[in-house]
Amino acid sequence: MTRRLYAQGDIILELVEDVTAAGVPVPRDPDGAVVLARGELTGHRHAFHSAGVTLFRDHNLAPGVAPDLYIGHVRVSIPVAELRHQEHATISLPTGTYRVRRQREWEGDGPQLIWE
Repeated sequence: MTRRLYAQGDIILELVEDVTAAGVPVPRDPDGAVVLARGELTGHRHAFHSAGVTLFRDHNLAPGVAPDLYIGHVRVSIPVAELRHQEHATISLPTGTYRVRRQREWEGDGPQLIWE
């Protein structure tokens, strides 16, 4: 599979092989949104607002990703799902399963870790 990455702010989504019925499903917000992350100060959300998108967590599916950076996996079962955020451009994801993680800024001291 060709490595395909999508980014929105500090969120990175990587297209991965589908994993059937793995992990623990994460509940939707009361308004029905699937939320990947919230802004600490603003409360703004990286979120999908459509049916056909599921977020689940299984740390065994994220080898090499620091536990504090792993958000989960998103399964998109509709032709296109839009990830929206109030301060970033909307990105469109085609059908598939994506490993989701935060990225952090490298501060320049110590080794730089590369995500495998």
